[in-house]
Amino acid sequence: MANNPKGFDYVNEIWNIADYVRDVIRPADYNKLILPFAVLRRFECALEPTREAVSNMAKRGVWDDDDPKYCALSKHCFYNLTDFRLNNLGASNTLEALMGYVNGFSTNAREVLQKFKMEGTCKDLFDKGMLYEVCTRFASFDLSPEAVNDREMSDIYEHLIQRYGEEISQDAEDFMTPKDVVRLATTLLFAGEDEFLKSDDGEIRKLYDGTCGTCGFLADALDQLDEWHDKGQFSSPAKIIPYGQESEDATWAMGKSAMMLRNIASGSGDAFDQMSDLSRYIRQGDTLDNDQFPHEKFNYQLTNPPYGKKWEKEKAGVLDEAALGEGGRFFAGVPFVSDGAMLFMQNVVSKMAPVEEGGGKAAIVLSGSPLFNGQAGSGPSSIRRWFFERDVVECIVKLPTNIFFRTGIATYIWIFNNHKDECRRHKIQLIDASECKSPLRKSLGNKRFEVSEEGIDWITKVYVDGHDHGKSVIVDDKEFMYRAVATKRPMRVEIIPNPEKTDALFSFSKPMAALDDDSRELLREWVQAKADSGSGLTYAEAEADCTKLTRKLDTVNHRGKPGKQKILDALVTVFGVKGEDKPLAVTTKGETIYDPDLADIENVPWGMDVDEYMSKEVLPFVPDAEVDESVVDSKGNLADGEIGQVGTSISFNRYFYEYEQPRDPNEIAEEILELETSLGDELKELLQP
Repeated sequence: MANNPKGFDYVNEIWNIADYVRDVIRPADYNKLILPFAVLRRFECALEPTREAVSNMAKRGVWDDDDPKYCALSKHCFYNLTDFRLNNLGASNTLEALMGYVNGFSTNAREVLQKFKMEGTCKDLFDKGMLYEVCTRFASFDLSPEAVNDREMSDIYEHLIQRYGEEISQDAEDFMTPKDVVRLATTLLFAGEDEFLKSDDGEIRKLYDGTCGTCGFLADALDQLDEWHDKGQFSSPAKIIPYGQESEDATWAMGKSAMMLRNIASGSGDAFDQMSDLSRYIRQGDTLDNDQFPHEKFNYQLTNPPYGKKWEKEKAGVLDEAALGEGGRFFAGVPFVSDGAMLFMQNVVSKMAPVEEGGGKAAIVLSGSPLFNGQAGSGPSSIRRWFFERDVVECIVKLPTNIFFRTGIATYIWIFNNHKDECRRHKIQLIDASECKSPLRKSLGNKRFEVSEEGIDWITKVYVDGHDHGKSVIVDDKEFMYRAVATKRPMRVEIIPNPEKTDALFSFSKPMAALDDDSRELLREWVQAKADSGSGLTYAEAEADCTKLTRKLDTVNHRGKPGKQKILDALVTVFGVKGEDKPLAVTTKGETIYDPDLADIENVPWGMDVDEYMSKEVLPFVPDAEVDESVVDSKGNLADGEIGQVGTSISFNRYFYEYEQPRDPNEIAEEILELETSLGDELKELLQP
């Protein structure tokens, strides 16, 4: 075993190998070399104490290659049947020996290593005579459990992934969530769960991450449970079984390997724990259209879906799922194709364990769009409505900006809970933690701040205690709902024909444009005659004339002639003059015509009588406004058919907006003058010989 000095910089030393192979391996393919070799070396170091016993038994041929008894020998949930190590593959036939080494692992470990697609990369290195050196360098790193514990190894993986993301200029969010955000979300998830944490009867609960990436959330949850148990004496402490799903090959492999290696540095010395395969439920597939756990429900969930993920390629599967109605995950509706965040949110809610099975609780990290995107009746608005009606949103925390590696946007943690305390039923807590941040000594990409342990403690206490002190409010969820009531107003118009505008009639619509020359001449004559009369027409008078014009047009034009209404609409648009002093537009039958330009939408607060709202907020200013009762809540599976389309929107500014006094203009002017003077002096110095 290599002997690394204390304080050895694993990340930089491992990354130096990337620099060594730079002329052969493209940066975009580093994940096929750096990551799998780091995993392979960790596997190797973990198995070293039992390697000889396993290989000797394999040579005897007593058991099949996949016999679980090998795990009892290796004392882990994986093993290797060969005598190979990275330091004995040989210089002349390194590639063949390396592939034999990889294929000698148990199925679960071999599947992980093969997902990195490292063979092609290794062949390129072998052809250039560099593979042996790469293997030798990795063999020099002591990644044994004694040298590097589970948490430290997780840190190494995540820093390597971050370096890889920077190298190929891709979003680090595709690979990892910052540890401070992970810790905050996990702490909020377990807040108030003392009964489970303190249980000493061997209780088992399930934790799921539908976009698990490298399993950072799952690992931190297991860490927090271990930390809690370290505080007391437990004979049969509670356990969590991790479940995860990830679509990207290399990221899935990293996550699965992290869970496989989870217990190799177990301080308890429990052989059963070390042999437990925590990776058995880390599955691969796209969560949106290839759900790997269709019949599972979970007590806990943690996830950070990719921001702004388009779901075009999953569209067919998503729509099929939505068509299942309440039996599907996307019953509430589908968001815009440009952002699938609210599909992941529905997936979370659909997988919460029912109350009779202990209930479900989840923490999900999101951008700001799920708070307010989409107008009334849209997919996003309907999805929020579904959350409110099911009473599953317990808390939303606004995080500081610039705490993620590749984006500075505002982010939020949503806490879902289907077994809220009675005092929180149909209420949502909003916590503004946007200023709860500490600067980093050195920026990591866009990440300039972190949420400190003190900040995490403060946010958690505010959440648990339900404080309302300027940075936190608890409000009825109906405050985020409204009815978008359509209003209409009568048209007031006088039609004043003008020969100079006549040509505009023939570009008003396709039927008008299709009129032949004779028909156009008839209309020109009518316009001229009305203009010569010197008086305008009411809507009813124009309608009567259009009836006559239609009969005349019928005798000269038999191909696609416009009907009376098409002609009337053209006359109103081209020659109509609107205004409060103009006559009301009524038909020859006395029916009121409403002006489409004056149509409006009024967002009536939930539960308020529409007529009451109109009398207080609209009619004092627009006396002739009327409610358009034809516009009812008709979109989506939750439609109730009542007047006004139901809408939802959550605004932090409504509760936490702080007015900032504008700076004194004179002060700004003085600064500009000082700046101009200083710049002038600098230019003079620059130009002096």
